[in-house]
Amino acid sequence: MTPFGPVHILEPSAEHTNTIILLHGRGSNGEEFAEELLEAKLSSGETLQEQLPTWRWVFPSSPELWSTAFEDTMPAWFEAHSLTDPTARQELQMAGIRDSVQYLARLLQEETEKLGGAARRVVLGGISQGGAVALWTLLCAGEGDVARRLGGFVGASTWLPFAEKLEWYLGGRDIAEDGEQLSESDAFVKAMTASARRGDSEVNRHQVPVFLAHGTDDAYVDVELGRQAADVFKKVGMQVSWTEYSGADEEGHWLKEPDEFDDIVKFLESISP
Repeated sequence: MTPFGPVHILEPSAEHTNTIILLHGRGSNGEEFAEELLEAKLSSGETLQEQLPTWRWVFPSSPELWSTAFEDTMPAWFEAHSLTDPTARQELQMAGIRDSVQYLARLLQEETEKLGGAARRVVLGGISQGGAVALWTLLCAGEGDVARRLGGFVGASTWLPFAEKLEWYLGGRDIAEDGEQLSESDAFVKAMTASARRGDSEVNRHQVPVFLAHGTDDAYVDVELGRQAADVFKKVGMQVSWTEYSGADEEGHWLKEPDEFDDIVKFLESISP
């Protein structure tokens, strides 16, 4: 497994009540993402950190991976060959997704233990590719996993790799007929979701509240990919809040200020015990 980068942590300024773990996009790292995210202002004039003083902010960093698309090594949670066609070269995504999900599962366990085992006080999320890995972590959680019991999820400008296959398997169906050999990607998705599917019904699988948002003018991850992710989560029984914005920085591939930041705070305050 390629080593992951350092975890950037910002401690609460008051008594610790909640923790949020947020994953950066490709080409960034935990510290850089934290600085960019937490310098933005809400409509109140405060930052996220100032508005939520009892929260611990945890920003993991991805490994450095070789990109076949850019022909260079860069920070990435997995190799995404193309976002205009997310199904292109999907075999390149598997190892990174598998390693990142395993890493996040351990990190979630560690952060939950710091809150006395109260997983409902922990929120997971991310932007772009980081959001994609975080979504996978949530969907692959089985009975007893911390991710199954989280207080909530926040994703921005992101998508769901292998979306159709995830919807199929988490809906309790097999793509291959009896005796038919699975493709490499089918076998990967089936194995990764095995614990989530074991003994669960579609109704009670997940009750983690999910906030997903996307820019309609996102030039890097098309809003249709975000809509697809929200639809898959709804179909497998999750509570999903979906919101669209326009006019954000970075050609729409960022959070809309202050609207999206206000909505995230409202969501976090609504799920906080």
